[in-house]
Amino acid sequence: MQCQQCGTSVQPETRFCPQCGWKVDIRVSTEATPPASPGGRKRWVYGGLIVVMLIAGLSIYLKVLLREYHPVIAEQPEVVVQFNYGVEQKIASVPVKARMDGNAVVIPLQAVLDAKIVRFFDPEGVQAVPVIAYVTPEGKIVTAMSISENCRSTDFYLKGHNIHCASCPSYWNMSSLEAYACCQMFYPDPIPSTLVNAQIRVDAEVLRKWKTRG
Repeated sequence: MQCQQCGTSVQPETRFCPQCGWKVDIRVSTEATPPASPGGRKRWVYGGLIVVMLIAGLSIYLKVLLREYHPVIAEQPEVVVQFNYGVEQKIASVPVKARMDGNAVVIPLQAVLDAKIVRFFDPEGVQAVPVIAYVTPEGKIVTAMSISENCRSTDFYLKGHNIHCASCPSYWNMSSLEAYACCQMFYPDPIPSTLVNAQIRVDAEVLRKWKTRG
């Protein structure tokens, strides 16, 4: 601070100038920080939204990129053909007739490749629940019990890279069976199968011992 009379430097707490005795005028600045302009606030808001959207997009991308197969599907055989199921096309299941070969229920692989999703029953009628078979976009063969225990539907269809219940809004990723609508635990339950001489084989004992989950 300076004395307003003679210009001598004085300490902030000094009441009178030590040089000339003038009473020091203690002034507190009343200038307020200018408010941020509306345009500036909007830029910050828009910038924040963009950052949030980028983080969300990156999170979704990583989730898809790092998605794991359902444990049973991960062990399933693969075919060389990989499918691009598109986005909007709905592919209904096609009934096929299975046959017994020893202790295995068998359907031809070509039927699945042609129809993309098929549905078949135990040829001997021991298991009342049908089975579906399809190939994931990555080429994994999937055989699963064709029932959703939540709504009791026994039919499904494919759309995009998802498998949908034919009777309710539930749907799941074809490879991971991650739920997108509801019913996380009531996806069509995968059962193991093998591929031998272009035939998909399901162990009849495993098929017939399967019980509903709810």
